[in-house]
Amino acid sequence: MAKHTMMTPKRPLLTTVAAVAALFLSPITIATDPANNKATATAGPHHQQCERLPSSLTYSQDSAPADVSAILRVVVEKINRDVTGVVDVEVAWSGAELHKRVGERIVRCTVTRLADYANNNKSQSIEVDEHGRSVVTQCFEVPFTILDVNECTVPRTNSMAHRCHPPSVCVNTLGSYECICPSESSDSVINNSPVNTPDFVALPNFWRQLSSESAASQWEVSLGSSSESSCPSSPSTHGCCDEDGHSKEGQYCRSSFRCPVDPCAAPKQKSATAAVAAACASNAICQRSASPLAHPNYACQCPPNLMGNGHPCSNNNNMKNRKMIAPKVKYDGVTPTEETRRALDAGLICGCVEPTVDACEGFPKCPGKHEMCTVKSDNTPHCTCQPGYTHDPDYGCVDESPPILTLRHPDDSSSFDPKTGIVHLSQGDKYEEYGVDVIDDNAEEYLRSLKITYSRPLPQGCLLEMGQFTVSYTVAMPWTTPEFVRSKRTVVIDNVNECMVTKSGTTATTTTTGGGVGAKYYCPELVAMCDVESGASCIDEIGTYTCQCPEGTEGDGFMPIPRLKSDGKGGFVGSMVPKGYLGGKGCRDISKPVVELLGPNPKRFRVARASGVHGVLRTDESDESIVRVEALIAEQRSAYESDIRSLIRSTSGAELCATSTKSNALPTDCVRAQDHTYKGIVDLTSRVSVGEPVPKDNASLQWKVAYNVVDDAGNEAETVWRDIIVEEVDINDFEQRANADALANRKDEVDRAVDDALTKERRKQQQSGSSNSREACPQCEPCICSNNGQTQQRGSGSGTISRSECNATCDAKIDAAVSSLSSVAGSSDASCTSSYLESDSSAASHEIIQEMLVFMEGLMGPSAMMLLLLGCTLATILYVLQRMFTALFFSTGPNVRTYYHTREDDEQERVMMQNVSYYRSPAPSARGSTRQSTPGSAASSAVSTPRPPPTASLSSQRR
Repeated sequence: MAKHTMMTPKRPLLTTVAAVAALFLSPITIATDPANNKATATAGPHHQQCERLPSSLTYSQDSAPADVSAILRVVVEKINRDVTGVVDVEVAWSGAELHKRVGERIVRCTVTRLADYANNNKSQSIEVDEHGRSVVTQCFEVPFTILDVNECTVPRTNSMAHRCHPPSVCVNTLGSYECICPSESSDSVINNSPVNTPDFVALPNFWRQLSSESAASQWEVSLGSSSESSCPSSPSTHGCCDEDGHSKEGQYCRSSFRCPVDPCAAPKQKSATAAVAAACASNAICQRSASPLAHPNYACQCPPNLMGNGHPCSNNNNMKNRKMIAPKVKYDGVTPTEETRRALDAGLICGCVEPTVDACEGFPKCPGKHEMCTVKSDNTPHCTCQPGYTHDPDYGCVDESPPILTLRHPDDSSSFDPKTGIVHLSQGDKYEEYGVDVIDDNAEEYLRSLKITYSRPLPQGCLLEMGQFTVSYTVAMPWTTPEFVRSKRTVVIDNVNECMVTKSGTTATTTTTGGGVGAKYYCPELVAMCDVESGASCIDEIGTYTCQCPEGTEGDGFMPIPRLKSDGKGGFVGSMVPKGYLGGKGCRDISKPVVELLGPNPKRFRVARASGVHGVLRTDESDESIVRVEALIAEQRSAYESDIRSLIRSTSGAELCATSTKSNALPTDCVRAQDHTYKGIVDLTSRVSVGEPVPKDNASLQWKVAYNVVDDAGNEAETVWRDIIVEEVDINDFEQRANADALANRKDEVDRAVDDALTKERRKQQQSGSSNSREACPQCEPCICSNNGQTQQRGSGSGTISRSECNATCDAKIDAAVSSLSSVAGSSDASCTSSYLESDSSAASHEIIQEMLVFMEGLMGPSAMMLLLLGCTLATILYVLQRMFTALFFSTGPNVRTYYHTREDDEQERVMMQNVSYYRSPAPSARGSTRQSTPGSAASSAVSTPRPPPTASLSSQRR
């Protein structure tokens, strides 16, 4: 239900509109009277007496309101025009498409109007609205009258024009139409009714009479196969197709109705196709076959006094490569000429041709120069000028002088070559016609006509197809042979790079970079529709372009192009279909992400093996003890899988890569997931899902856990598995094994750190060597040393060969290589190898430090080693801080002397050194004592008083 309200009686226009959606929820119904074809709208359950407006709204079928909104508008306009004081209009409408049905319709409206404008009716209750006005509510009926449209006579551009396919005849009905096959009987109702007049309407009596007629032949009914015609073997669509010829089903049924085409009557039917009618020559007699399904369903015969095979002269004859001639008879009008006789015998005369009389045969020779005998239109001989000559009243037959045609072109055109007549345009340009200049001295004396012919139709807008076409300019000269003078312009359309065309307002800006020329006008067909958001790139082709998806994606690379429609065979039709266009599927990522495990694989969990009580003395275990221990072991093993599952869930899988040296591992430390897309590498580590532990086949106390990830495009990575091993260790060996694992983990971390440092150092040296102007050294092959049949690489310490032994072997090889290179290449290569040796020596020092740290860690344990290193570091820091503090605050004062060394000090020191006395120990005693005296000890018996030790001072001097 739609509700319209007028706010004031001064304005008869609609001001407010209620919810239109209520139209289809209203309880209003439309009642149709089948006797008089009228419909009445009943206004709900109140059934109050309604007043009908005096005049009716009259429309034809094609101009009647087509939807609820249009009907609503005209009804409210009618109420506002015929009723005064309207403040509110409520229109009820059922939603039925009554505008397609011919007849009278009634629409009821509930109108609220000011009480002063309403009739004094005591039965009407007066109310006060929200604006304080006295209003009354009344019911009005708005009559509609819809007139029939003759679909058979309206123009074909009319939306209600019939869909009958020729040669079927359209017959107008009340509100619709039907299609009827033509009848050959003169008594048929179709031939005796004025069906082509605008006012004709087929009434029920017309169809009863048509159904009573019996078809004389198969030519008067539709084709007998449902695949060839709707309503097969029926004279009309009446009673077969939907009664409403404008419904979707009715239109399809009538447009599919096919009647046989009479090939002999087809030339008289304006709507018949040439393929059916072009069977016999125009003057031949066509005889139709008994059945329209016969092949051929006609025969051609020539009438008397005419010659030929009755068929038109076309490519359908088997004589297209032969010269066709017209039959002639001699001057007496009876005897055929020899050429005509031979043509008749060979069947070279097509159609049905009346022979002509060759009036010049035997005619006397023409007296004038360059004259010859020709036949006039009345078939009488006379003398005319020979070909190539024109008759002049003063000089007789003279030579012809044809006009000269000069191609026009714009003054500033650089793309036109006047010598060759070639003009170069590009895709996206528009062809402008400049015409020709006709230069003729006799232009005033003779009639001229100019004709312009294009080798292919010109588009209304931009030139899209590459190639060339010609424009021919012909001046007709009917008195000459040939009868025209022609000049030709060749238009060459060059390629444009669609990848460089961008839309800018109403024009397109292009650049000639990359081949092709720029378009001068904006042409939507030349704008590349590549899906660049998905990484597609545009590639220019000759005459078109294509879109290429980046590596790791699939699709045609195009965005949907609305102007292109599918041809139903996998292709597309329209103007400028790009190469490789498959409907605008864009580019879809198909590259699978890669999952890489980090940390230990397999992951080992060490548990203490269940056992009974063991004493110091070895005793044999009882059977009961063995059974009890086995039960404990079985019970312990049954909980392993649930414990592993609980660890994975509680830590989100971080436990699987945690070690004794990396106890604070995160879930992202256990796995790395990357997706290589055209935009770069996308990290998907946070999306990795960790599966449940699955027991490994034929493996005791071993499980495996799956790692999976899916990228944004739905590509699933290949599943990566981490193995889990539970090791049962005797309780006595548990601590020793744990310490050994901690040392191994620590050693692995140190090895990795050293390898990373060496890699970075070598990379820096390589980068600095590449920037040097001298030629860089070739990369040395890895040193492989062997001992007792085992091989290992430089820097590794596994196997029977120690790290130091392997490095020593490799150093010897390097020294030999350096000596050979120095003797051959000279000093330039010596500097090259020195950097390698320096790097290798630094690597050796790193390895020595590493081995020392590992040895001390094994001797004291990891915890004690870490505490020792921490203590040394703190002691060093404290010492440095103490020295800095002393230097800053205790380096000056009365008790601190600051001394500066001068030249006088040097002189005094030299004098002092000259006055130094040296003392020797006494000689050994006769008893062979090996003890010697030292300076300051007791002197020998020969020296009674010891001398003081030597002294030296910068402040005093002994003379």
